[in-house]
Amino acid sequence: MKVLGFALLGVAFSGCMVAVHAQGNAQEESEPKAAGVSAPNQPGSSSSASLPDTPQPQKPQQTPARSRNSKVSPAGKIPAILAPQITEDRLTGRDKLTLYSHQAINPVALLLPVFATAIAMANPPDHYPHEWKHGGGAFGRFYGDYLARRESAQAAQFLSEMTFREDPRYEPARSHNIARRVANAFIFTLIDKSDSNRRIPAFSNFAGAAASGFVASAYVPSGYNDLVHAERRTAFGLAGFAAGNLVNEFCPQWGPLVSKFHIPFIHPPCPERIRTKLPD
Repeated sequence: MKVLGFALLGVAFSGCMVAVHAQGNAQEESEPKAAGVSAPNQPGSSSSASLPDTPQPQKPQQTPARSRNSKVSPAGKIPAILAPQITEDRLTGRDKLTLYSHQAINPVALLLPVFATAIAMANPPDHYPHEWKHGGGAFGRFYGDYLARRESAQAAQFLSEMTFREDPRYEPARSHNIARRVANAFIFTLIDKSDSNRRIPAFSNFAGAAASGFVASAYVPSGYNDLVHAERRTAFGLAGFAAGNLVNEFCPQWGPLVSKFHIPFIHPPCPERIRTKLPD
């Protein structure tokens, strides 16, 4: 009886092992078929029975960082002559230094006095001595005069902007009316914006014009180094700032020509306004 019981127990155990092995083989055979349904890219799968891929979470696109010069010019370039137009970004002291250094030291800054020198030599003041009227020495004196006046004005403007926290950029009129645009250019010569977007006197323009007018008193011929002539040169310097504002104001009209002909070192200060219609 014990032998018969052990025999039956062995047969039962063998049957269980065979059943488990058979069930495992059945599952292995069914897995490829299931994979063919859930994964359409598996070879041998049916396209009609395939299901769409599970959508994967997408990473949010990161906005590219704005360049440092975007505060100074929306095109990423700093105009070589004119101050750029005001954007929503506030300038730091380093931004102002970058703008000043670019405007004061560039090929255009060295070429502009050449044209003023040519005009002065064509019609020099009546009482200027001979060495200021003829020859290469006269050209050098006039060129040095206009270059010194321009550079002193730029330096005085920068120092005033840092002292009084003044924004060196220009704010154009929000109108197509020519009279309003011209008036805005002249008014902005006298009253501009602070770093906190408040209206303040244009200290930098006054300081720059005064520096331009009085620095020449150190080297111009006698009779032209007095207070009257210094004040006259100061008035001309302030008028020059107003003329620059006018050119900046009408940038949408001349800017496309600069972009079209790729004039070097002269970047329109308002590329975004060239393609934007201003409200009347």
